[in-house]
This record gives sequence, C-alpha cells and structure tokens, in this order.
Amino acid sequence: MSLEKKYQVNLAYDELLKLDGLVNEIAQAVIDVAKKEAGYGFSIPVMNEILRKSEETGKLTWMFKNIRSCDYCDKKRAYAKHSRSSRYHRKGDDNTKYPLNYPGVKFNEGCVVFEGYGDMCQSCMKSNRVMEVMIDYVLDHDLKIQIQKNDYKATRYTLDKIRTCYNCKLEMQESQLGREATLFGDGSFPSSCPHCKAKSGFFGPNHGFTNKHVMNAAAPMINQNSTTVGGGK
Repeated sequence: MSLEKKYQVNLAYDELLKLDGLVNEIAQAVIDVAKKEAGYGFSIPVMNEILRKSEETGKLTWMFKNIRSCDYCDKKRAYAKHSRSSRYHRKGDDNTKYPLNYPGVKFNEGCVVFEGYGDMCQSCMKSNRVMEVMIDYVLDHDLKIQIQKNDYKATRYTLDKIRTCYNCKLEMQESQLGREATLFGDGSFPSSCPHCKAKSGFFGPNHGFTNKHVMNAAAPMINQNSTTVGGGK
C-alpha cells in the first residue's frame, strides 16, 4: 500500500495539454477525454461533452424537463416566496419547499433521472440551435450515432444491442432474435436465439444483456423543409 499523498486540482484545457504524456494512466485518461471533447470544436462546452458520450453509447437522445437553473443565461436557482409570516419565517422569505422551475432539456439522460437538473434551458437551446448543430455535425462527419427520432433530420445509423443466449452462450445482435407475440397479442418482442433457437419469455429464462453494441446503417429520411426542433413545441 502506497503512503504517497495524492493531490487533486482543476485545470483548463491548455493547462492539461502541458501534462499530456507525462502523467499516470488515470490522469492521462482525463487528458484524453479533454482532447476528444476539444476536437469537436463547439464553443458551448456541454455540447462537446454530449457528443463524446453519444459516441461512447451510440445514441444521441434528449428529453424536455423542468430544471432549476441554467449555466448559460440568467435563470438562477430560486424559490417561491412565503406569502405570509409565521413562527418560522417571514413574509417574502424563500420557501425552500417550492423551487422555481424553468423549461429545460437534458441530453443522453440514463435510466436514473435527476429531478430539476438538465444541460440548459430551452431558450438557450433554441437561440443557439444546439440540437440542430449537433445533429448536423453527426451527419456531416458520419459519426456512428443513432439520433433520437425527430422532425429535423433522420439518423443514418441504428443501434443494435449485443445479447448472449442463456442456452448456447453465444452472442447475437438483438435484431437477429426471432420475435414472439406478446402475452396480450398487441405486439411482439425479441425472443428466439438465431443459433440454437432457445426462446426467452415472460416467466422463463431470458437472454442476457451486455454493455456492447453495433451500429447498423439506416436508410436516411431527411426532411429538408421541416423547421420543428426535436419534435418539441
């Protein structure tokens, strides 16, 4: 066990570059991430972060949600005011039970959703054409990223998850699985292994998921005349 003390600092990109190739693996990984993000060249830092994560996961997604502040304008964290005085507060004091929310957007949010937190407000997103610029960049540079369905421009690639058969243990793309009707007959789901034909079901064993995926080409369907951003209002 090493008794050497470690130090943590926050450095700007130009400062990080001076350490490139001169530090340990963990620190070098941070520098490599910074170099990757800087390579996109967007002036809004979060856009570089979003595309880097999209290249890692193969998806560019977004959801509109209420947020409590925005780093790119004057929407700051604030609360509704108490309308009357009481034993514990005065009229006009912040009511911390009721934070003020603003229409915002969060890109590439995972299964765990954090209430009140997003990448920016919708006003900043629209005024900077954040969604359109990132989608154009993905298509112009032919990045293998599946773009969330929207009315601006369609994706060129679709993400296909890699799964493992519970019976023969072989890997297969989810699109290769044979489909079975749902319990109520209102659709279908991927079930049959293309190698050994073992089927997964609602109450039996299921094919496993991995953290791997492949990108398959999709037929482009670009609507050049649409001005709707991301399907939102």
